[in-house]
Amino acid sequence: MIINFHNNLYKKKAIKSAATDYKELADFDISENKNYIQVELKNINNDVKNSIKDEFCNYVLHKSRR
Repeated sequence: MIINFHNNLYKKKAIKSAATDYKELADFDISENKNYIQVELKNINNDVKNSIKDEFCNYVLHKSRR
């Protein structure tokens, strides 16, 4: 699963922090280009597979607005 976060809306520090907080639920690979920070989730826990994308995005948004 790949999620793209636009640099103008999200802070890389917030994304890294959220990935650390969610590390028990999936493996996170973070990369970036000119406009986006891309997060690839692998080995997602089956219990959260259907909801992790939405929950993770909401959490990153919350952390970015702090």
